Amino acid sequence: MQPRIAIIGGGIAGLAFAVYYQQLGGRVDIYERSPISGREGLGFIMLENGLSALAELDLLDAAKMNGYALEHCYIKDNLGHALKHQALPNSFGTTRKAFIDCLLAKIPADWLHFDAQFSHFTYHDNGNAYCAVFTSGQQISADIFLGCDGGRSQVREQLYPNAPSSHGKVHELVSIIDDPALVENLSHSFVKFKQHAGGLAVGMVPATESKLVWFIQFSRQMFTSPEHSAQSKWQFAQQTVGHWPQPIPQLIKHTNFNHSHLWQTRYLHPLPQYHRGNVVLLGDAAHALLPFTSQGVNSAMVDAIELAHSLWDIDLTMLPLALSQYSKKRKLIADTYLKQGIELQEEFLQPHHQEQKVPFAF
Repeated sequence: MQPRIAIIGGGIAGLAFAVYYQQLGGRVDIYERSPISGREGLGFIMLENGLSALAELDLLDAAKMNGYALEHCYIKDNLGHALKHQALPNSFGTTRKAFIDCLLAKIPADWLHFDAQFSHFTYHDNGNAYCAVFTSGQQISADIFLGCDGGRSQVREQLYPNAPSSHGKVHELVSIIDDPALVENLSHSFVKFKQHAGGLAVGMVPATESKLVWFIQFSRQMFTSPEHSAQSKWQFAQQTVGHWPQPIPQLIKHTNFNHSHLWQTRYLHPLPQYHRGNVVLLGDAAHALLPFTSQGVNSAMVDAIELAHSLWDIDLTMLPLALSQYSKKRKLIADTYLKQGIELQEEFLQPHHQEQKVPFAF
């Protein structure tokens, strides 16, 4: 008999685990705090490791069909002069909603439980959790609990109440517009304009044939973040980069800043391990990364595949070993991405020089 697995958090990591575990022949229950599965966020770039995970989920074609192929990364200065170029093999941009919809289409409806805000675990004397308690008073039991509840994970708080995190030195104002002509003009490229002196940039990610996700990245020491009103966000964009080359003024003009998201970046310092007892973390709950690597979603997908392999057809007496092996393998990679993200952040804050890397971790 397969163990009962409860997933706390219905974002990409939890949904990807459910899809793959179902393919292996198992089932899970997913408990998501929002009324619909977490579709917050606007878009991201899938890299080669994420595409490999999608292939294992049998979702590569569907995800590509709902995304937009990327072939190049171009970095320019704030006058429009070319600074760097790198090919982007096996990459595509996508909206978060379209990506999550692809995952949800593979998951039976009765596995999904919404409006379930996690509160705490109750434990056996041996340290294993036997029950997850939700703020509604609902209690569910399982043999294994997966914490997939994002960068501000309440599950992680139960396992590591004093886990240190740091505010990033960079904030982002992220928006989305519908502009097929501009997407076509970008010619399947991720384009980023950056201030030569450092600390300010504008990036553009084609996510569909008509939708473009774009962002202003800025040093929180050099610039005061806008307030959350649409007027304040528009004014910030206009004052900081409104005089930069096209298509940046066009982006600002056509953006509805009511739907823009102000992201105060932060990262999680490496945890000792990603599990305690029969509770295991994956995705941002285990290793919240800085955005410069573009590895948040990609590494979460790989976490899901690796953990599903580790837990499939397992004798529960072997659970500590399986979770330890998963944790060691994924921690080694995630800690490397964190280090690269911090290095890329520091380069972003400095004046440009030719040795600076493109903002990805592969």
